[in-house]
Amino acid sequence: MGIYNNGSIFGIRIYNFNDDFANILFEEKYDEKMSYGQMREAYLFYTELNNKNELRFQYYTECSSTYGEGIYLDWYPISLNLFLEKFGV
Repeated sequence: MGIYNNGSIFGIRIYNFNDDFANILFEEKYDEKMSYGQMREAYLFYTELNNKNELRFQYYTECSSTYGEGIYLDWYPISLNLFLEKFGV
């Protein structure tokens, strides 16, 4: 039981926390799966950041639920390593 994602990437969010508030540094989401160029743009933004400490990542993906909600898009957390693997094209 729970919520599952299928791994398709429709968007990316890079953020950190400042005084317990999310500080969104980069966010893009699309109606279609992200293209190579769109992923590259997010990766280049990441590489240009001076302070990479405490960064967090989420990707916008198709999710399904065992509760019969059907398929829907939602933000899902990912690790730095997975971000670099997927976006370090």
